[in-house]
This record gives sequence, structure tokens and C-alpha cells, in this order.
Amino acid sequence: MTETEEKRISDKISKENVSNELIKIFGGENVSQRVVDLYPYSYDMTECEAKMPDFVVLPENNQQLVELVKFCNSNSIPIVPYITGNNVGGLTIPQQGGIIVDFSKKMNRILHINEDMMYALLEPGVTFGQLKKRLDDNYPNLRYSYPYAPPYAGVVGNAILSGMNNLSCKIGSMGDSINGLEVITANGEIARIGSCFYGKEEADVDSWWCRYPMPDLMGLFVNWQGMTGLVTKCAVQLWPNPAYKKTFLALVFGLKDVASVIREVGKTDVIDDISAVSTEVVKMTVEIPEPKKVPGEPDFAALFPISGKTKKLLDAKSEIVEAKFEELKKKGKNIIIADVDEFAKIFNLRVRCHLDLPAVLLSLVEYSGLTWFGSYAPIHKLEELIEQVNIIFQKHKVPAFIYMKIMKSGHYGIFRPIIRFNKYKDGEEERIHHLLEEITDFCISKGCIPYKTPTWMTAKLRKKINPGWLNLFEKIKQCMDPNHIFNPGRWNT
Repeated sequence: MTETEEKRISDKISKENVSNELIKIFGGENVSQRVVDLYPYSYDMTECEAKMPDFVVLPENNQQLVELVKFCNSNSIPIVPYITGNNVGGLTIPQQGGIIVDFSKKMNRILHINEDMMYALLEPGVTFGQLKKRLDDNYPNLRYSYPYAPPYAGVVGNAILSGMNNLSCKIGSMGDSINGLEVITANGEIARIGSCFYGKEEADVDSWWCRYPMPDLMGLFVNWQGMTGLVTKCAVQLWPNPAYKKTFLALVFGLKDVASVIREVGKTDVIDDISAVSTEVVKMTVEIPEPKKVPGEPDFAALFPISGKTKKLLDAKSEIVEAKFEELKKKGKNIIIADVDEFAKIFNLRVRCHLDLPAVLLSLVEYSGLTWFGSYAPIHKLEELIEQVNIIFQKHKVPAFIYMKIMKSGHYGIFRPIIRFNKYKDGEEERIHHLLEEITDFCISKGCIPYKTPTWMTAKLRKKINPGWLNLFEKIKQCMDPNHIFNPGRWNT
């Protein structure tokens, strides 16, 4: 593992005085500068270089955070928001040291669920497991759109980073499902964005129902990786939980043919979600240690969940999907349609981890290292992406783990090559980084836009991005964060 690096916290104030002020704001039991407490915040599962923070604080309320932001802004001290550290991109590794604000321990309340307007108002530390339990126990008629993430991962972080979910073919990314935000800006002001913007003090918990039609300020905070302010509340949309559900499993032969299959089925406009994975991923899921595709096996497996309020509606959707599969077969696509429940029983019940979300995909995290090139992708280039990335994997003698999704019925897609590795094996991080860098260069050249980007990746993007966009980006960052306190270093700021 990369050695951690410690930096001076500020040129304006001593570390002792910083410690005293933090204890004054949060109380001694909620502040630490002990190495044993700081070390877990210095790294994640990726190959990104580890960096040590100077302090970690555990906030309990907004007033503490307002005082913290004002203090840090006056003294140019970095603030890095942290929820559970499960992002795969080094996003909470403190690039310039400073103070980790860990929301997971005490600011983790589900503040309100509005059943009529179908949203949940959350503090940043709420996990998918918490939300699912609350809905299952008290609002079984509602569901959330869960990503392929463990139950201990954070809901708000996934939303404000426009993560994926299991309704993506229907609703798109999670950034599209945010109704409102409460944020603390650099001068310590609390701003509410969305329909919750009425009122000088606290907003009514039933007022977080819409993002429009006022000027949309949400974009100042969504996908900014914490660079423009501290998000302290987030309202996320919920959805009706239909009584009838079914998942089609399609095994597709032909390396590139899966691209047209998922594109065409996505356009039927009856699918909740589409996830396609290479055969190597399927074998990983059923616990084959070093998965390799054998000649004659399918190249990809794809899941197509559908749902309906009545059995008649589910049957009608099933008929549409089945007709599309038959049409694709007549066009020469070699597809086997299987019952996913029977498949799971025969091969390994861990397959259900892809169905019963949120869930821990143990085979994905059983190694000490995990990294990927996660991107929004132009779906008309999926064939080329699959073919060339598969060649790159083979060149580096690494199993070709490829994961794809169709978003919003086919307006765009997700293309995500995934790599497991051993962080503690000499030279392994460097070897894997070379592989990931080659994949990144190719995918960016084909128009893919990476999300949850580590700094080395955004440095590559900056060389290709329109100069006008970059100038506007820098102006906004400078305006929102003039003293560079909010997660500095992200996007090479």
C-alpha cells in the first residue's frame, strides 16, 4: 500500500489552536487527531495515493457545521465530507490534508417520508440499509431505486454523485431523482434548493417535493464531489412498489451482440432496469476464483426486471419483452432466455445479490483492492468499447470484467470495466493502474464521460474538454469557494 503523507494544515493558525477550536465546536469526544483514528480515512479500495487528514470530526447538527465552515474559511483549512468511504474513485481521500467531516456516525437520520408525494428527506449519513428497512417496515407500498452497493453505503452520496440504481432504464441516474438540498456555503450561510426554498429558517418537512420551476441551483452541488459546499439534507424521490415483479435473464453469445440486445430491449419502454455483465463477472459472482471464459460459453448475461401493479399489466409487459427477444433471434442474435430464480438455485444463490438490492457482492470486494473506469457512454459505440476493452484486459492478463447499463430507455448508457486486485502485493497497484489508464484513454477517445473521477483521470479530461466549459467551471469554483476549503484538489482545482 502507498505510504500516507501528512501535510501542514494551515499557514494561518497552529494545529494546536485548530484542535482547541474543533473541541469547542464539537466537544472532545467528537474530535480526533490520533493516527489510529485518521488512518482509515487516508485511503480507499482503489489504487489512488493515500493522504492523511489532520483531524476527523463527528458532527451532530447544522450549527456545528456552520461554525466549522466559518472557521475553516477564515483560516483556509480544507474540509472533506465523508459518509461511508465506499466510493470507488478516491473521492474522500484528503488531497491536501485538513478536516474529515464524518456524517455517518451521528448525522444519519431519516427526517421524514412523505407518502403522498413519494420522497424521503435524509441526513447525509443515512444508508441504503436504513432506508430499505424503514420503507419495508412502514411504507411497503413505496420503494427506492437502489444501486449495486452494500446496505452500509450512503444514499445521499450516491444521489449527489449521480450514481446508478435498479430503476435506471426507467428514471435515469440518481442525480435526476433529487427533489431538494440543504447546503452550507463558504460564508457559513444555509441555503435550501428546490421547493423547500420558502421560509427564512427551517423548511416545512412537507415542502421538499420538487426541483423546478425556479432557477435550478442544484447543479452547483450535484457531481461537484463536495467542492462547492457541505450538503446537510437531501430529499430523494421514492416510487410505487408494484405487487408483481419478474426478471428476465438473457444469456447472449457473440462478444459484441449484447450491445444491440440491451439497446433494443431498452427501447420497449417497459423495462425497470437493464444490467449486462461479461461471463467473467457471472463466474466471479458464483465464486470461481480466477474466472475465465471458455470457448462455447455465452459472452454476456443480462438482467431485465419488469414490474406491474396487476398481474395483467405484468403479463402485458412480459409479452412485449418476449416479442422483442424473438425479433432479435430472427435477426440472428444467439440468445438463451432463462428463469433467473432457477438459475440462482442451480448455480449459486449469490446470484440473488444482483437482484435483492442493496446487497454485498462479496466476490467483488473479497480482494483488498477494487477499481474501475465508470462512465456514462454513447450507446451506439458499445460494440467498439466492448471489443477493444476486452483486448486490453487480455493484453494485461486480467479477467475481462465488463458491466453495462441502459439508462432512460436508451438515451445513454453506462460502460464500466471493473478490476479486482491485491493492494498488498508488490507492484500490483502500479500494474493495475497501467491497465486502468489504457482503458481510460481508449474510452475517453470514444466519448465516454467518467463519473466519480479520481484526480489523475480529471487531469486527462481537462486536456480534451472545451476551454469555455473549463473557464466557466473555474469561475464557479472560485465564486463558491474563494479560499479553497471544500475538498480541494478534486478535479485538479
